[in-house]
Amino acid sequence: MGMKKSFDKNIVFIGMPGSGKSTIGSIVAEMLDMPFIDIDDYIEEREEKSINQIFKQGEEHFRDIETSAIKEVCKRSYPNAVVISTGGGAVKRPENMEALKENSIIIFLNRSVNKIIGDIDIQKRPLLAEGEERLYKLYEERYPLYNMYSDIKIDNDFCIGDAIDEIMSILK
Repeated sequence: MGMKKSFDKNIVFIGMPGSGKSTIGSIVAEMLDMPFIDIDDYIEEREEKSINQIFKQGEEHFRDIETSAIKEVCKRSYPNAVVISTGGGAVKRPENMEALKENSIIIFLNRSVNKIIGDIDIQKRPLLAEGEERLYKLYEERYPLYNMYSDIKIDNDFCIGDAIDEIMSILK
């Protein structure tokens, strides 16, 4: 048994694309025996299109779909809490964060842009296809938002295991 304790709050991961939200989110969910929902995957399933395809119709269009997906997932998570990983830009809309905050612990996974660039396939991320400059700019824009909306800030610059241990010890 060990770690299993039921959470009455959702655990939500926010942070830059490539900061480890989906990877760490799914591991934490497994350790806590909670369902895991990746908002981007949820959107792709619901819309039957890839994020890239949706983005081709404009970022605004994508953000509208993202907001409705976040609200659906928040409603669905009651009364059983879930672990949610959001898209990097979810913090851009206050209504997304208000919906998530209602019944959640929000964890900001902070990862330096250099590490992200070393790790992710920029081609697969619609907003990052324009290259590294764009990534630095997004980080600058979003960092204050990630900070403002999060309850907990975790640095994920080194070993993923360390970040997970830190999260688990805080959640206990």
